[in-house]
Amino acid sequence: MPNAECGTAAPGCAATGKGACATRAVLQFVDALLRGGAERLLVELAVRLDRARFAPAVACFRQEAFGAELAAAGRTVHVVPKRRAFDVGLLFRLTRLLRREKIAAVHAHDLQSATYGLLAGVVARVPVVLTVHGLGIFRQKRAAWLLPRLGRWLARVVFVGHWLQRAAADEFGVRPRRPMVVHNGVDLSAFQPGPPEPELRADMRVGEGTLVVGTVGNLRAVKDYPCLLRAFAVARARAANAVLVFVGEGAERPALEALARELGIERAVRFAGARSDVARLLRLFDIFALSSQTEGISVALLEAMATGLPAVVTHTGGNPEVAIEGRTAHLVPVGDPAQMGEALARLLADPARRRAWGQAARTRVEEEFSLDRMVRAYEAVYEELTRRR
Repeated sequence: MPNAECGTAAPGCAATGKGACATRAVLQFVDALLRGGAERLLVELAVRLDRARFAPAVACFRQEAFGAELAAAGRTVHVVPKRRAFDVGLLFRLTRLLRREKIAAVHAHDLQSATYGLLAGVVARVPVVLTVHGLGIFRQKRAAWLLPRLGRWLARVVFVGHWLQRAAADEFGVRPRRPMVVHNGVDLSAFQPGPPEPELRADMRVGEGTLVVGTVGNLRAVKDYPCLLRAFAVARARAANAVLVFVGEGAERPALEALARELGIERAVRFAGARSDVARLLRLFDIFALSSQTEGISVALLEAMATGLPAVVTHTGGNPEVAIEGRTAHLVPVGDPAQMGEALARLLADPARRRAWGQAARTRVEEEFSLDRMVRAYEAVYEELTRRR
């Protein structure tokens, strides 16, 4: 007789014959499957969960990235379109999805997926956990009203950093019923120190002996890349053989290209665009730079540290929780190109410090921010929620 919870034919939930599910389907749910840090971690969870215990699934309102990677891993993306400001039909479609796929738990990664996921989860009797990836969620429309209420009803609220949990309570009055912290993680096997490939230097027009300051991220206003360009102009006055590489794409690119021309550094700036070979590109860098106005636990910073790179980053959000001043990085004030430029210049002129800080950065990620550690922590959350069901 099939188990009442899963049934013998349920996708991702195999009956054991003992009245229990051998695997429990966990739905990773996000508003838009874009190419960003939160979405990157969602994909890692969908791909890496222990298949002996969990059957990963993915859902979103719209998909713009990661399709090939998820398909190669055998993961289906369920696109549940959102057609209006508050889409009642979406609730019905999502509830049917939860029931049809025998979803045992929903893991939401933003405000909208948490809201719709929780409402559908109540109807389908499925617990919902939300990961808060940064302060941006608190600044969204209706967040001030929604988040405190969601926090009381969600089965778990996970913050990616201790600083973020404190900010949620102190600045926004959000104190979930069952909070916890799980640091973002990086794949240590994919991001490793090492020399760049010779053809990569040619591709990026970076000659031997040229020092590379690089950054990775979508070209958005919150990244404050104009500050980084101005800081690089300051640093290059003392390091004429340095270049600046932007890896990422976005609406800010034309304005950034224009500013590079205005600063007279356009020949030393490379815009690599959106790339799928970030691990390869990071090995071209000598210094990683992050000029963001705010950050969660930056996946790009973790990947750079895993690659053995010293960093110059703004003292904001989770950056001080990841990078250590004077040991792995210089931490500089937000929006201060003079101080950021001075920090870049000092590191560019000091190869011994770059090596020492890069080694310390790799060790710190190995000890505190590995992807395996993150995945095991979330598996423990799913185990708890599905066992209680």
